[in-house]
Amino acid sequence: MIRSTRCAHASAVLALAALATLSGRARAQVAAPGVSNEMRAEYLFRQGEKKFDSGKYEEACADFGESLRLGPKLGTLLNLALCHETIGKTATAWNEFHHGAAWAAQNGQKDRRDFAMQHAAALETRLPRVLLQLPAGHAIASVDVDGEPLPDSHWYMPIFLDPGDHSVTISAPGKQRSTVRFRVTNSPTEQLVSVPSLADDLAIAPPPAPPAPAPEDPDRSRRIAGYVTAATGALGLALGLTYGLLAVEKRNEIGDQCAGIRCTAEGLSLYDSAQSRATVATAATVIGVAATTVGVWLVVTSRPAQSGKPRADIGVRPRLGGAELGLGGTF
Repeated sequence: MIRSTRCAHASAVLALAALATLSGRARAQVAAPGVSNEMRAEYLFRQGEKKFDSGKYEEACADFGESLRLGPKLGTLLNLALCHETIGKTATAWNEFHHGAAWAAQNGQKDRRDFAMQHAAALETRLPRVLLQLPAGHAIASVDVDGEPLPDSHWYMPIFLDPGDHSVTISAPGKQRSTVRFRVTNSPTEQLVSVPSLADDLAIAPPPAPPAPAPEDPDRSRRIAGYVTAATGALGLALGLTYGLLAVEKRNEIGDQCAGIRCTAEGLSLYDSAQSRATVATAATVIGVAATTVGVWLVVTSRPAQSGKPRADIGVRPRLGGAELGLGGTF
């Protein structure tokens, strides 16, 4: 084991000595409120050394790891790396030795740096390599290995893992998270882990379908012109009917003002007014009939939006004593 040179206050030494004399309650007392993290880290480090020397490597690694968490020190990190190397966690130990070498180089501790680099170089030839084969056609959002996020820059590169059971979890937008469990063998070969295509997440509603395009209406302008023309013709017919009634009314008044062939001045005026109104009525009626006829013809002969067939429906039906010509359509 690598022995760490540490300075402690007299009170800390006495407290550790008292803790060391206890057996079953020692770890509980380490967690007592009056004991500092530094004292806990020191005690766990000493316990880890003893367990390592006695062959209890798994327990020693746990003590070194907790000691490093409570009080990070280079000696503790190197002992933890050596412990992990002993129990076969080669990838973890290799990573810890590299961190320890960099830490020692910063501290100017050449012997510790050389120690860490020698062990890291020896482990490199034994590291199992895992290559993830991610599903194609998905916009991958995240990749977690053993519950820890894997940087996207490493998704398609070999990763070093300890021999044993592992898991990889993949997530993508609109897809269900998928977890694949695999086992890494203690062999310095590249092991391929294939992740199948992700299933759709049924909890996410699909985007609404785009609205259907409006059906083509080739004769829309023609139909609108027909409606306007027919409406104008209807107004002309109404105007002709109105002036026609007024002309009839004036002609009735003329009869009261004229006797035989002689008419009063007022009778002549009524006659002129009746003539004018009759002329307007005739012109408005003629225009109204023509406009209505043209407008209806434009509408019924236009093609509908759904098909290119004419809208007009012309047919001849035989009837008793003759025949009937019918003109119809949809408008």
